[in-house]
Amino acid sequence: MSWFDAIAEFVAAHRQLAYLLVFVFAFWESIPVVGLFIPGSAIIVGLSILIPSGALDLLPVMAMATMGSIAGDSASLAMGRRYGRSLLSWGPLARHADTVARAEGFFRRHGGKGIVLGRFAAPVRGIVPAIGGVAGLTWSRFLPAAVIAAVLWAPLHVLPGALIGASLQVAGAVTARLGIFLLLLLVLGYLLLLAARILLYWGIPAGASAMRRLLVWARAHDNIVGREIVALLDPNHREARALAPLAILLILGGWGFFAILEDVIAGDALVRADGSIFNALQALRTPWGDMVMVAITELGDARVTVPVVIAGIGWLAWRRAWIDAAYLAAAVLIAQGVAAAIKIALHTPRPIPELYHGWSAFSFPSGHATVNAVVYGFLAVMIMRGKGPILRAAIAATVALLVGSIALSRLYLGAHWFTDVAGGLGFGIAWVGLLGIAYVRHRPAGGLSRGLLPAVAGTLVVASIVNIAFFHSRDLARYQPVPRTPTMTATDWIRGGWAQLPSHRVDLGGEYEEPFILQLAGSPDYLVETLARAGWHAPAAWNAIGAVAWLATGSDMESLPVLPKLHNGRAPRLMLMLPEDGDRTRLVLRLWDSGFRLNSDIGSPVLWLATVTREDLSQPMGIVSLTLTGKDANGPRDLLARTLPALTRKRIDPPQGDAEWDGVLMLTAGGG
Repeated sequence: MSWFDAIAEFVAAHRQLAYLLVFVFAFWESIPVVGLFIPGSAIIVGLSILIPSGALDLLPVMAMATMGSIAGDSASLAMGRRYGRSLLSWGPLARHADTVARAEGFFRRHGGKGIVLGRFAAPVRGIVPAIGGVAGLTWSRFLPAAVIAAVLWAPLHVLPGALIGASLQVAGAVTARLGIFLLLLLVLGYLLLLAARILLYWGIPAGASAMRRLLVWARAHDNIVGREIVALLDPNHREARALAPLAILLILGGWGFFAILEDVIAGDALVRADGSIFNALQALRTPWGDMVMVAITELGDARVTVPVVIAGIGWLAWRRAWIDAAYLAAAVLIAQGVAAAIKIALHTPRPIPELYHGWSAFSFPSGHATVNAVVYGFLAVMIMRGKGPILRAAIAATVALLVGSIALSRLYLGAHWFTDVAGGLGFGIAWVGLLGIAYVRHRPAGGLSRGLLPAVAGTLVVASIVNIAFFHSRDLARYQPVPRTPTMTATDWIRGGWAQLPSHRVDLGGEYEEPFILQLAGSPDYLVETLARAGWHAPAAWNAIGAVAWLATGSDMESLPVLPKLHNGRAPRLMLMLPEDGDRTRLVLRLWDSGFRLNSDIGSPVLWLATVTREDLSQPMGIVSLTLTGKDANGPRDLLARTLPALTRKRIDPPQGDAEWDGVLMLTAGGG
């Protein structure tokens, strides 16, 4: 079972928690200040996508959204009645005087009807009820309007999500997975929006203050460092506004690239995380997703980027901007050459080796990520000079979306590891920053780039359409996932093949965690039946009761669910527990499919990997219940060995990770 399937089953099995989330997000979105940072509408739409799959029911979702809306508006009104105008001048609301003014004008124009209309106006949704409270709106006038607003608002958010989910029913068994994929995208978008808002309201003022202090220091130090800082930050400098962002790109991109390159060469945790991220993304794959992602990756093919670059160079040459054309050509050729040289030097294999041949079969850094970041990044630098702030922002956002989507498609299709894509983007961004600084400082900001935007944009659209029209079917077949199941004989497994299997669980960050002290050939049912005789059993289910048990200080180990830890992006297929010491400690066994099979006359038994850990119950300050995992791997293994007969024992020397482990593991077999 993948982590993605585990999420789908979790939502279906814990409807009460999902319904509670609908209520909470509808409630908080109506609260002043909080509503500015919690766009609950997106989360409600995302959860509603799961309704047609049966994971959630329509009426409870609608009811929770309605009640949350009424409760939130009521709380907002009560805050306005309690604190008066002082509420509108508090904290972040004071920095949103324009939004508050619009909300006050909105309420004055519409009166009680403003409660209904304001529910559908996102910028003032969380403020209009509070302003009504400040204005003395009575509960008798407010409640009917709030109920009407909620009854109208909830279907407009729940039903579109349900319709999206219903449209996915043609995908059959993957409907719930597609729905949760969209939900995860909405959650990611919400987190990005929240980060952007925090940056806008707190980060930018703090950064501006730091820049002013740095500029004062630089003006007081007439040396090469001080002069360069003044050139970058002085608002009176002709190109300061362009040079400062490019310097940031150079620093961040260069730091990211060399940090990733160091990890790739040393084989550190980030490289081990590649496998976890690869497996997690492969679990998301659906036929619809493949079609979209293959089309996106085709936007970054050489069949598109080469015509775009030629069009850009040709346009500049026609304008007799020979040096500018040389800059563009050098940007692409040097980036491509350096990326190819690194590929050949490192010989990093791709996740799916059959996709490419020759030196292109090597993976780090991603050529798609590197070249597209440089092509469109440097074209943006050239085009944005002399343009207004709105057009510059639109160009930058479009380039970021295009390059980011192409990079994501490479990960989704398994064409590259995460380090390949991240390293390629880092190098490309740093190169754009470095060459962009030279270009901005030495080339005039005249009209030489005029007309460059429509020339390259038109070429991009035409080349993309032609590439997708002629090559999409072939590329779709090329990028189809190829299942790989390595095999070995039982004799080879016992004689040394066991060492080919992972020795430790690897988390999403690539860190070594608990050791695999057991390798099992056969069926997990054998473990369940054998260990049941010694008291091992399935842990408490992850339902509403199990979740609440973590908040109850009187809970024991029997009532607490077991956390399904991930190995290489995959959730365990089986979890068992054995209570100890008066329900204050327990042993926990987690079992994963290793991906290997045994060649046998009676089939192909699966090789399983298991960890066994001891968890201690902790209830800090009598507030919540926690389980703490011990580092000792030897004691739990020896207790397991008393119940489970082993074919043989093997030793890994030296053992890795932080666990207290002597390196000994058991090999056993049972079942079909």
